[in-house]
Amino acid sequence: MANRFINAIKALVKPEGSWRGSFNGIGELGNSFTLDPLEDGWSRNLEVDKNMSKRVPAVYASVMLISRAIAQCYPNHIRTKNGEFKKINTSAAYRVLKNPNSYQQTPDFLLNLIATALFEGEAFCVTTRNDRNEISSMHLLPPGSCSPLIDDETKEIFYSVGESPLAPGGSDYVVPARDVLHLRFHTPRHPLIGESPIKAAALAININVALSKSQAAFFNQMSRPSGVISYEGTPDRPFLDQKQMESLKMAWANASQQLNQGKVPILGANMKYQPLSVSSQDAQLIEAQNMSIADIGRVFGVPSPLINDLANATLNNSEALMRSFLAMSLGSYIEHIERSFDRLFNLGVDESIQLDTAALLRTDFQGRIDGLAKAVQGGVMTPNEARAMESLSGIDGGDSAFLQKQMIPIDEIKELLERERQNAQTQNTPEPPVEEDVQNNISPEYAKLLIQDLIKTKKAASNA
Repeated sequence: MANRFINAIKALVKPEGSWRGSFNGIGELGNSFTLDPLEDGWSRNLEVDKNMSKRVPAVYASVMLISRAIAQCYPNHIRTKNGEFKKINTSAAYRVLKNPNSYQQTPDFLLNLIATALFEGEAFCVTTRNDRNEISSMHLLPPGSCSPLIDDETKEIFYSVGESPLAPGGSDYVVPARDVLHLRFHTPRHPLIGESPIKAAALAININVALSKSQAAFFNQMSRPSGVISYEGTPDRPFLDQKQMESLKMAWANASQQLNQGKVPILGANMKYQPLSVSSQDAQLIEAQNMSIADIGRVFGVPSPLINDLANATLNNSEALMRSFLAMSLGSYIEHIERSFDRLFNLGVDESIQLDTAALLRTDFQGRIDGLAKAVQGGVMTPNEARAMESLSGIDGGDSAFLQKQMIPIDEIKELLERERQNAQTQNTPEPPVEEDVQNNISPEYAKLLIQDLIKTKKAASNA
């Protein structure tokens, strides 16, 4: 096995963030590339340390917002048969996704998996198998402890778990790709090399860090006073000498120390205290920092009010922000995670792993109920199915779908209009006149019987 991977180790993909050679050269997998074809900052030392970036509030807030949102979505094993979707509760995928390992729950596993992929550019998870060759557990690997390998002979993909094979300690062991979950979103250099959005936010992160350091140094040194005491002067004393200013300074320092305890300082005649407010330069500094935060959120696909200015978001636009966030950002991340699980568990074409996004609407009671009511009225769901989604018990007669009577198939509209037209013509047609000559309609036999009855009636009357 060692000889088989001699050439594969040469094609080793180094962990994200390690040194990758000169400015122009050949990459780890043998492909020629240029790190900075557009001169976007690589040659100006704008490369960002990911460990430092994790401590930037805007970066951490963006990553955690995405990770926490997806961690709420519980994964389900779905099987499609004859157009019917059915949840599978007896498969190995269901058992592992419900309990990934003995020390993590599903939300913990998903949160750390996604956060690592966003911070580092990729995340690795190694699996174990039982006696039936089914995946029995998943274990998230620390960043930089797993590297993909490509066998030159078979072109198969393997992963070295542990340290880098080129490091002094070497790697712990090598596993096939079927036993590793390799989550990566953007791969601009190679399909097996993920890249973090932090790369694109390098300039905004550096600006944010520089402004934060400047503010911290300013407030630590207290280079700007909170206010100024001015002396207007008098004819006999137009100005204060050095000794008088030092005495006044000491007196004000002693008095101002007690301001937070309710003490009131008293100034002498012709003296005035003027507090210093935020200058226009400081306002521009705050605006520049807000712009850098918005740029960081834009790179991660997070709306700026969710990480920067949530106080100005109203109830109406907050719902619109969450919908756009789910459609434009979270949807792509969720799709990548679902398909990665499909490949890991080797599911068939009629099976898939789906994250239940209904959990994101758990706090939106009105929107959730309105959606369920419309689904029941439109015949999409039965009342008991809608009640089950709200953890309510079923009711009698709630297993049938309902639909309004006026809802008809579109191909029957022409036939219905034709029947209505015929009924209208029938109602407007006059009925034929009734013949009043009843004698012409009496048969001879019936007339003979009538005469006999008349004769019997007369005889009975004469005898009486």
